[in-house]
Amino acid sequence: MTFARQIPRMLQDEHRATIAVLERLESILARAKPNSPPPSSNELNSALGDLSTAIEGEIGSHFAFEEQELFSRLRETGDHMIAELLTAEHEIILSLGRDVVSLARQAKNAGFSEDSWRLFYPQGFELIERMVAHIQKEEMALLPIVDELLDEEQDEMLAMEYAGQR
Repeated sequence: MTFARQIPRMLQDEHRATIAVLERLESILARAKPNSPPPSSNELNSALGDLSTAIEGEIGSHFAFEEQELFSRLRETGDHMIAELLTAEHEIILSLGRDVVSLARQAKNAGFSEDSWRLFYPQGFELIERMVAHIQKEEMALLPIVDELLDEEQDEMLAMEYAGQR
């Protein structure tokens, strides 16, 4: 979908970048066995580093921006349900993401132990599933609403503010 406003386009670009990171993680998980950690490799360490950066940096700031700047506007127009649903998902995803990042950082430094892998493997798949479903909701519901909701001046102001935060 093509959007007229900058904010939905910026968020959509971030969605694409997040999907790329998640696809790399999914590829690693799909090749691995649930009870047998993969050997340390440049590919694995790179994916774990990118995942950590995405969750701690981009995804956290993306969610915060939506909650602070967009969801408040949605509530003002009576769109409480989508704002509440996405906020609840943000909390779940960030909590799960912190757990996954903690395991990823340990593994990046010392490799996965059998115990840490048994935790990481299902949590990694759960994170992928939750993030992809969340992104789909935002793409189908939130971004089109925001594209209609913001006028040109609001969009310009928010785009400059958001670009400065990233």
